[in-house]
Amino acid sequence: MIFVAGAAISAGVIIGPIAATTLTGPGEQIDQLAGDEVVTMVNARFTGRNIAGESYVITAAEARRRRADPNVINLTRPRLVDDKGTEVSAPVGVYYQNAEYLDLFQAVKVRDREGYEFETTAARVCVLDGRVLGLEPLSGSGPLGYVRADSYEIEDDGDRVIFRGNVDLTIYPDGEEAPDATEVEE
Repeated sequence: MIFVAGAAISAGVIIGPIAATTLTGPGEQIDQLAGDEVVTMVNARFTGRNIAGESYVITAAEARRRRADPNVINLTRPRLVDDKGTEVSAPVGVYYQNAEYLDLFQAVKVRDREGYEFETTAARVCVLDGRVLGLEPLSGSGPLGYVRADSYEIEDDGDRVIFRGNVDLTIYPDGEEAPDATEVEE
């Protein structure tokens, strides 16, 4: 009898609160955000694959979805890295998630694993196509030499680069040391 009484008390302790919550109505509920509230993500991370099946990762210190269109995301310190080791970063950016392109502004830097580094003030990275479009001047250097141009386009995941308008190109012969960026005349 003591065993049966102990079992009944144990069952009451376990089942009692569940039954009380069910009978008195719902307890705490998850708060739903209203449509006019801003959703902010800290240490945001977006991943995907381009047409060639290569993966990319977009990270940002902070991401804020726009009120009018949740597929448009304002980014603070965005950085895109792909499978080939190319890295594109800027202080400010906007990611168009459905269209899969990233607009970068201010001090945009492009680096690849072969040692090329470029700087510009604005760039559009079409992550799905593996293209970078720039309507602002670009300057940079690498193992092959130094370049400056008024606009540019990088296609085929970096295999093809097109420079337009007032292009200044210096190619370093094999074995010759490349000068510092401060030594190159513009």
